[in-house]
Amino acid sequence: MNKEVIMSKLNNIQSLLIKYLMEKGQINLLLPDGVELEIGVMKESKRGKWTNCIDDYCYVEVSKEGKNFLMDSYNMGLQFVKNSDTMVFQDESIRDDGKLIQRIDVI
Repeated sequence: MNKEVIMSKLNNIQSLLIKYLMEKGQINLLLPDGVELEIGVMKESKRGKWTNCIDDYCYVEVSKEGKNFLMDSYNMGLQFVKNSDTMVFQDESIRDDGKLIQRIDVI
């Protein structure tokens, strides 16, 4: 396939995904190796009602076997079941542009 055909297909997929999110508020996808991906554009209001906020809010949750990663417009979170052999590593490095990068690995 040439590059134009691939880009057209990607644009169609993105357009369909955004349209679905606008109508339904979220989508759950089962990816290879049992990874679950949830994408949503709804958030809870101060009064406890869920509202569709496509213009200014989005979240992504990835989960597999008790390990979850959640990122939204405001936060990032990592959640896992701690076993006796679970190790958590934290590291810092500096990018080429001088910004400090923090990394957390859970093994």
